[in-house]
Amino acid sequence: MMHWSTSYVGLPWAETGDTPDGVSCWGLCVLVYREVLGIALPSYAGLCACPAERRQIAAAFARETGGGFLFPVSLADAREFDLAAFRVGDLDAHVGLVCTPTQALHITQGHDSAVLDIREPRWASRFSGLYRHAEMMDRSRAA
Repeated sequence: MMHWSTSYVGLPWAETGDTPDGVSCWGLCVLVYREVLGIALPSYAGLCACPAERRQIAAAFARETGGGFLFPVSLADAREFDLAAFRVGDLDAHVGLVCTPTQALHITQGHDSAVLDIREPRWASRFSGLYRHAEMMDRSRAA
């Protein structure tokens, strides 16, 4: 059986994109949640990921993790579809989707989407937290 992430590896980068034709890091999460889980995430499409606006994106993400629909979980409890947040400078401005306890699907500007090992020094040093969507917490309780 093919892993769900396989269909999303190799998608091209597109600023604020959230379709198979092109995605940003958050747009990739929006696309996967919509297509695989049937959960609508906010698009934040009006918040471009240019350097001057990363602070706005980080603030929007912080709102969701501070009582919105995302809740922190420990790395030891990582599950598929958890959101892994990474710092860009001093902001949580990059996100990926957990595929396995040590890997996440993500995309960065100028590159196609890929699976990264969150233990690699480049990513481990920037890792800032793991978050689970409220509906996924509800699903895990029902299982």
